[in-house]
Amino acid sequence: MEQINVTIWNEFIQERTEPKVAAIYPKGMHDAIAAGIGPYGFRIHIATLEQPEHGLSQEVLNHTDVLIWWGHVAHEQVDDIIVDRIYTRVLQGMGLVVLHSGHRSKIFRKLMGTTCDLKWRSDAERERVWVVDPSHPITEGLGEYFELETEEMYGEFFDIPAPDDLVFVSWFQGGEVFRSGCAYERGLGKIFYFRPGDQEYPTYYNNQVLRVIANAVRWTATPHGAEPVYGNTAALEPIIKGPLIKPKSVLCNLDKQYFGSTPGGQPVVLYTLTNKRGMQAAIMTYGGIMMTLKVPDRSGNIEDIILGYSTLEEYVRTGNKPYFGAVLGRYANRIANGRFTLDGVTYQLSVNEGPNTLHGGIRGFDKRVWGAEEVCRDDSVGLVLSYRSKDGEEGFPGNVAVKIAYTLTNDNELRIDYAAMTDRKTVLNLSQHNYYNLAGAGNGDILGHILTIHADRYTPIKPDLIPTGQVQSVAGTPLDFRNPTLIGARIHSGDPQMRYAANGYDFNYVLNWGGHPMILAANVYEPKSGRMMEVYTTQPGIQLYTGNKLDSSIIGKEGKAYRQYGGLSLETQHYPDSPNHPHFPSTELNPGQIYRQTAIYKFTFI
Repeated sequence: MEQINVTIWNEFIQERTEPKVAAIYPKGMHDAIAAGIGPYGFRIHIATLEQPEHGLSQEVLNHTDVLIWWGHVAHEQVDDIIVDRIYTRVLQGMGLVVLHSGHRSKIFRKLMGTTCDLKWRSDAERERVWVVDPSHPITEGLGEYFELETEEMYGEFFDIPAPDDLVFVSWFQGGEVFRSGCAYERGLGKIFYFRPGDQEYPTYYNNQVLRVIANAVRWTATPHGAEPVYGNTAALEPIIKGPLIKPKSVLCNLDKQYFGSTPGGQPVVLYTLTNKRGMQAAIMTYGGIMMTLKVPDRSGNIEDIILGYSTLEEYVRTGNKPYFGAVLGRYANRIANGRFTLDGVTYQLSVNEGPNTLHGGIRGFDKRVWGAEEVCRDDSVGLVLSYRSKDGEEGFPGNVAVKIAYTLTNDNELRIDYAAMTDRKTVLNLSQHNYYNLAGAGNGDILGHILTIHADRYTPIKPDLIPTGQVQSVAGTPLDFRNPTLIGARIHSGDPQMRYAANGYDFNYVLNWGGHPMILAANVYEPKSGRMMEVYTTQPGIQLYTGNKLDSSIIGKEGKAYRQYGGLSLETQHYPDSPNHPHFPSTELNPGQIYRQTAIYKFTFI
């Protein structure tokens, strides 16, 4: 099995109801477990009790190799049909790792009928450490050991059968780490029950605990023999004693590092993706910001080609006003007067560019911390970012769940896939705001780049950069890039539209659609390096911005000042201010619909 698909299920009740636990696991125990076992290269999906079908639909389970089940207080709220569904999948061969759950839970009664928790005859005995196999390094040095025979312990104290393999049972004062662990085989499936320390301790940040969980996932995902083995722990030795596997994230060239925290205390992680040709992208969970994008030139030199800062602190302190590398939402581009009407209801948004709303408002998606999931495939490496935008955020209606997937393919493509759903009618327009300089970030301006945009028309703007509502031909204007043209050739033409855009380009082009689901929107070529970028999209528009407001006051990566026209953005999108122009392509999203758009930036050299 090349990659194990793991679904982590958590009832999520405990973190909400116990402040002490919530303080330890602010995003839930499932998030801590996912982060801890993520470096082992599993493809991880999260499910919780409060989701439809508890997040465990038949489709989810059909694509799950191993289910990690964490539960404590909400078992009776789990629908019987879900437990039966899990039982059937285990019999078919799905692995199951059960964490913490007691033997009274539905999952135990259905699948195991037993537990490996020890029953003590007195509290005095409970204070001691009980170990089945003291040779396990996982329990070494925890305290005084007592070997027990499996049948002796269960036969005398329990009225339920012993597990197939009893790995260890332990208890000690001052905070539990390893409490009990045992294994079962049901049908074609394998089950590992592991009760780590009490949920009131930061157990799921403990590297040894996470190692056991990760190795248990490996063990339950592999086929087993027809006959279970009773009374020994040999079958479980790889879980406890097995060496750490080399993380899949290393095998597929994906690096993860803590990058700091926001002023509100949210941790931020930086992921660095590298494909098999050496192309590299660094993305942080703050704002979904792409910080670097390194691509080769015709001589094989790999260089960073996007503008930006070097540290999280710089992005936060400056507010990242140019939106370097950021995810844009809920609405990329501008909405006039920060206001639109939907089904007779007028919504007032936060405004952040004079009277207008730009790129989602004061705290758009570019200033939110996103969840992240690593994706490794033979032909690519990727990162899926997720964020739940609450109803009323920046004035927009509806709770909106958003996923954005950054992927580097081995063909030197940067692919960005956007997906979203809402529980209430809303408007949505997602994009991404890299500033490209194909000569290298900070290496002069982009006026010598040669640009082609496959668009016969554009949406003219007023002095405040809001569309007039018209759609006009580019013919005979400085905006005509239908044939390869130097960006600097007409940038100082004095055309009124160019003056509105601060003596540069800041325009939405209406792409020549032709009915194809994915079209070539633009090409950019930089003659000295030989780098070429092709832009493909499923969207009807593309915004060309040439860094008109950069003025050398911003000091970016490597201490380089970003001069005017120091980078260009090609933002695939729906049109600006579409909610206020009914004849523009609609940006409305209804409950039950799935928003899907894709942009591909393909890099070559000639």
